[in-house]
Amino acid sequence: MKTAEQVREDILNRFEARVMDSVEEGSILDIYTTVLGKEGKEIYDEIDRNRTPHIWSSLEGQQLDDTGTMLNIPRKTGESDTNYRYRIMNWVLTNEASNLRAINNALLLPKYASNIEFKPKVFGCGTGVCYVIPKEYTVEYITNSLTEAKEIIESVATPGLYVQYIVPQVKGVKLQVYMTTEDGDVDSIRSNIENKVLEYINNIPPYSYLQVGQINRIGVTESKVDYFSVLSVMIDGETVSDTVILQDIDTKLLYDEIIWTGE
Repeated sequence: MKTAEQVREDILNRFEARVMDSVEEGSILDIYTTVLGKEGKEIYDEIDRNRTPHIWSSLEGQQLDDTGTMLNIPRKTGESDTNYRYRIMNWVLTNEASNLRAINNALLLPKYASNIEFKPKVFGCGTGVCYVIPKEYTVEYITNSLTEAKEIIESVATPGLYVQYIVPQVKGVKLQVYMTTEDGDVDSIRSNIENKVLEYINNIPPYSYLQVGQINRIGVTESKVDYFSVLSVMIDGETVSDTVILQDIDTKLLYDEIIWTGE
């Protein structure tokens, strides 16, 4: 951070370089740059104060109070910096442990399930649904995969979090699509669209809808696509005519494939 004198010197040097003349000491312009230097120092100080709240381990006094206010953890009457800093540290670590990223990271590479997916706020704040897809649909694997998912989430989530664990009926989504491109790489375009559609379908939360219009938007906005249209949608092998399809809580829509047609 610059001192007031450094800010003043920078202003003077830039001014003198432009006018190709020097500023006389004690002149109105010299006094004016001195005032600007002090104002600039205050701006730098404010920037510095706003840069450091996350470094809670070295904060004290008013900076510690400001950090606590930002995190909605006000200092208790008569509380020392040491104790206050410890409370803030515990709050930060607890919330880092129970956030969505921590839960999803913990659910990677399960032993009994092929995939475990957590969806937050399904029934409101502090709730979620955990979809567990066992490696085998046998009693042993279903039981073990549910136990595994529960133990993993309880190890990282806030104790008050309500989670409903579901082994869903998996329903594959197959699309028939007509697409044309004049000067694009067909294989590359199709691959990009398939990845985006997979990401969209596989992440539809419970009580939301698979929207054919959204898939059309993914296609038409892909670079060098001249025409794109979803001709039909098949769910679990059956053709559906609806353009919006509910993702209910007992099933899981998963992308299967796109059958491409076109010139």
